[in-house]
Amino acid sequence: MDIFKGVALCCGKALALTLALLCPALIFGAGPPLIRVDQPDYDFGTIYQGDKAEHVFTIKNIGQQNLEIKNVRSSCGCTVPTIAKMNLGPGETTELKAVFDSGRFNGSVTKNIFVYSNDLESPVTRLSIHMDVQVDLEVSPQSIYFAGLKEGDKVERSITIHNASKEPVTIKEIASTVSSVKLDLSKMKLEPGGRADLKLMIDKVSKDMKLSGTLTIINSSHQNQVTVQLYGGTIN
Repeated sequence: MDIFKGVALCCGKALALTLALLCPALIFGAGPPLIRVDQPDYDFGTIYQGDKAEHVFTIKNIGQQNLEIKNVRSSCGCTVPTIAKMNLGPGETTELKAVFDSGRFNGSVTKNIFVYSNDLESPVTRLSIHMDVQVDLEVSPQSIYFAGLKEGDKVERSITIHNASKEPVTIKEIASTVSSVKLDLSKMKLEPGGRADLKLMIDKVSKDMKLSGTLTIINSSHQNQVTVQLYGGTIN
């Protein structure tokens, strides 16, 4: 009888050891969810002002329980993140697409995206995108305000256009959505570093004028369209 007990005891220990080796979750419980992004930083290099740049990050759950992505947000409205799936089983992956609108940025730019999850070790994962935004044609100011105008006023505003590229730039057209504003450009062709003055004129302000809109400077550079915002106000 003692022999049988000894055999049973040995078999029981062997089975327990086997289960512990093959299925540690049965002994210790399943491990937590763990988020992993192999390349959390991405550099676009050089892009041009006005371009939209896209990159896809791959997110993986390397843990043993379901990973729940609770929220995704960016540090700036210029960067829009879109994630394909919010819940990942063990070993599953999903894609997060980040779209950056260079808009009016100039020079070195870094934007961050924050991924909130139920990973206890890393509840907030930061992803970063970097780029150098190049400008061929600079305008100053980038917005024109027609505020505090009175009926009958004669109004003039001016914009400086600067060729910041290394090549000559030809201004082909200036399209305006505000017909009441007359335009006068000092020159059409700008050498590298050259400047031109653009005058915006209203001969006589009337109360029914709509002065909000845009000017689009169409040109021969890589940055082939530059937009200037026009803002109208109450006319007294």
